Amino acid sequence: MKKTLILSVLVLACFVAKAQENSSRGYCGYADLGYTIGVGYYDLNSFEINTTHGYQLSSYFFIGAGVGFHFMQEYKTPDMNIPTDIRESKVSIPFYVDFRGTFGKKRIAPFVDLKLGYFVTNGDAFYSHISAGIRIRTIEKQAVTIGIGASYESLRFATFERFVSPGLNMDYSRSSQNYYFDGVAIKVGYEF
Repeated sequence: MKKTLILSVLVLACFVAKAQENSSRGYCGYADLGYTIGVGYYDLNSFEINTTHGYQLSSYFFIGAGVGFHFMQEYKTPDMNIPTDIRESKVSIPFYVDFRGTFGKKRIAPFVDLKLGYFVTNGDAFYSHISAGIRIRTIEKQAVTIGIGASYESLRFATFERFVSPGLNMDYSRSSQNYYFDGVAIKVGYEF
């Protein structure tokens, strides 16, 4: 009888542990606000709103897809009479896949996040963002996230092509070209 009771308690404990493990699986969504500061040659800053939806594979790993709205300021090559590179103030929209790993099940846990995708507006192209931060659980399956990361993006600029007439006339033409942009981002989000 004693062995049967101990065996029953062990089997029940395994079922409870498996149920807790499975409770972390299923749909998961994120919404975040961020600000990216351009570094390097192009100091182009942007305010960002992103939403990601996908599947929590375990307590530690998430995969999903999302869309962002990146409000980018106007950019002109600094300190030149004729700016060689110009970009008007625009809203760029990337679609991306998102991979997130969380290290631990505690109330406060570190995470890393990788977004890879493509801009679908303004002739912009490649989008990537990698970040690390902390996840602070608020209630079951919900949390606040704070992260810092780096962006690498291909953005469309109007670039100086050539002067169109000889002499003192300063008329010139422009062409469109994509350049890579690096940035450092700070993001605050909510997981649901």
